[in-house]
Amino acid sequence: MEEVTAANVTPVVVDTDGGVDDMVALWFLATHPMIELRGVVATGISRPARTVARNALLLFDALDCDVPVVIGADQPFGPAPAVAAAAMHGPEGLGDLRPWRPRREPTAVTPGELLIETSRRSPVRLLTLGPLSTLAGLLGTGAVADLTVMGGSIRAGGNALPAAEANIARDPSAAAHVVAHPWTVPTRLVGLDVTLHATLTSAEIAAFGDSTPAGPLVRRLLEHYRAHANDPERFPCHDLFAAATLVDPGMATFEHLPLSVDTGGSAAWGMTVADFRSVPPGRSLPGWRRWAVATGVDLDRYRALVRGAAGPL
Repeated sequence: MEEVTAANVTPVVVDTDGGVDDMVALWFLATHPMIELRGVVATGISRPARTVARNALLLFDALDCDVPVVIGADQPFGPAPAVAAAAMHGPEGLGDLRPWRPRREPTAVTPGELLIETSRRSPVRLLTLGPLSTLAGLLGTGAVADLTVMGGSIRAGGNALPAAEANIARDPSAAAHVVAHPWTVPTRLVGLDVTLHATLTSAEIAAFGDSTPAGPLVRRLLEHYRAHANDPERFPCHDLFAAATLVDPGMATFEHLPLSVDTGGSAAWGMTVADFRSVPPGRSLPGWRRWAVATGVDLDRYRALVRGAAGPL
């Protein structure tokens, strides 16, 4: 690993909806020496925003760190289909763990205030791991240095609906609003096209030792997640892969494609649509924006990164 200096540590704010893979991603970012986790936004929709905040605070208790957690949106930005909660996250978003009371309460500022305050030293990179309901109401703050969205699917189909990935399906209007925004910073979409192939194995789970901060907690979360996977020997952890690309973007191959999100309420509601035609930059259809879309994964590189992060400090 390269030498850690103030110049090469990446400041990050995470917008999460508090599921199992969210917690593993937060563990990764909070403990990685190349990341400065400056704050967490708890977005509801999948579960109440205060439950999301509590889950993040419990993880930070286990890590003994004081990352500020603020309450985000608790309702979709626009009309949204009914999407059932995924069993793999458990009733509280903590797998089979029963929640307890965290030492801290959420910080009493708004998500917009958090972004502005945490970017005073330098602009932050924003990583979203859930529905884009909070971000859709914050566009134009100027506090974000770049944006990575875990969500969507351009070729792999849907997991919450036939054509829609869960984070997009739970608030298609918010996703459409964010995708169509005239961003002046880099924007990346890390969706099912890569996260379904970025799988973990028992070797990665075994790397979480009892002597590392939150090691037993993260191992138990991953064991629960694996038990609900189609193939328990090779299972995805979607949000973890998206978080890992902030440390090593070379793990993913990106294509620059015009994107849009279907909000029509039909069978394709929530579908992330990419225009694969040879359209020159600047000649996309109205409302479409070019994003860097992850379409390939270096699996060995990813698994090695996870094992290294899980091992002794």
